[in-house]
Amino acid sequence: MKQIIHAALAFIAFAILTSCASSKSSSVVSYGNNLSNYQYVTFGEISKDGSPELSDLLMIVSNEIAAKRTVISDSEVQIKLRQGYKVISPQINVKTEKFDGGHTYITITFRDYTTSETIAIVKSSGIGWSISQDQKMALKAIRKELDKVFK
Repeated sequence: MKQIIHAALAFIAFAILTSCASSKSSSVVSYGNNLSNYQYVTFGEISKDGSPELSDLLMIVSNEIAAKRTVISDSEVQIKLRQGYKVISPQINVKTEKFDGGHTYITITFRDYTTSETIAIVKSSGIGWSISQDQKMALKAIRKELDKVFK
């Protein structure tokens, strides 16, 4: 009987701990635009403003975007534009809070390379029991949201 009670308590504790971890994602595409119209992406300069500790997350998010569109260099952009293709340029921001329960936020702003108009904003966040778990949850949520906007 004691074993059943201990197993039940362990299960309840596990359920409570895992239910406190969560992630969410959202995206907004500007009216009349569609990311499927953009065949190419260029990353340009990577921001130096973020924490070096988050460079790996920045690279993972960049790779997720690169898996959705063909990456071209700055020198190739003008050629593709003259050929009639549209090019987007993402600005990626990753932030992890280390205090107050922690949280990881990922925001990607996609801009039209020619007009600098914001085409879409994709966001995700994750909160878990550790910074590592926060980051994994935010990455999973951003992948899901990128799949939606790049259909």
